[in-house]
Amino acid sequence: MSGPFRGSVRSLACALILSTALPALAAADPLSDYVAARDKATAASIAAAKAGKSGDDAVVKREEAALKDLGKRLTAVLGPIKFKGLGAPKYSLQLLIYDESGPSRELDGLAFASKDYDTRLVVTSDSLFNTWLAARAKDDGAPAALASGVKAAAGTPEFYTSAIASDGGFYQPYVELPVAAVPGETAVAWLGLQTEEPSGNTAPNEIAIVRIGGGKAMVGVTMAKLGDKPIPACDAVWQPFKTKADALQKQVEKDNKDQDPRWEEITKIQDEGSNAYRACFMKEAPNQPFFAAAVKKAEAFLATARGQ
Repeated sequence: MSGPFRGSVRSLACALILSTALPALAAADPLSDYVAARDKATAASIAAAKAGKSGDDAVVKREEAALKDLGKRLTAVLGPIKFKGLGAPKYSLQLLIYDESGPSRELDGLAFASKDYDTRLVVTSDSLFNTWLAARAKDDGAPAALASGVKAAAGTPEFYTSAIASDGGFYQPYVELPVAAVPGETAVAWLGLQTEEPSGNTAPNEIAIVRIGGGKAMVGVTMAKLGDKPIPACDAVWQPFKTKADALQKQVEKDNKDQDPRWEEITKIQDEGSNAYRACFMKEAPNQPFFAAAVKKAEAFLATARGQ
């Protein structure tokens, strides 16, 4: 075939190819669409903060609308999700920025909670989770464990501070629980404590889980209520630190000086004692009667996260 006719056939073929390809190109990937919308809204909030306009009514309304829109977009990414005993989801981000120079450090996902708030679970996509964790590993003062994989990261308080929002304090992991993952899944569980100060010899009473599978990542905490008894060996480790801190506090209170630097020393002693107690607890807990019950509760929480 030659001449103008061949050129017409070629043009028609090209037109047919483009007509079938354009809808695919025009169709937005829900995850990319969500990320683009989130980053655009975050950039606008950062610009407003740097301009000193964060409190302006127009800016506040714009951010509220943006958060509502982002929740809808992320729901479209994750699809319909329900968990037994947990209520309807809410978009986890409450603010778009951490400060005027950077985006929020919280894990963006859908947050679920029980009526009594004893159980909380944040669900996101695995790619959003991996990007978030990589960013947290680069935060100022971030522990090296945050850059060492999910299993290591889940053993740090910093991981939960941003993954699971709380009304105050932070989640302090004590001991890892040996849970079983199903094929194609990453599953990690810890027994720990939500606290606002050095934990001392306070026994842990919350179970945290991290589950990654099926394109989703989940981070959750639930009250353990194990009724575990004290571990004498670990209480003995804590006692000298407590005695030293109490004696110093008594002296500081007696002197009654403004901004006494010894308060910082007291906190340091309590921190050191808390660390020593948790190290002992991690060693001794697997041999305690409550440990098997804790593992069982963690397995049950993971089953809930799987939708079972």
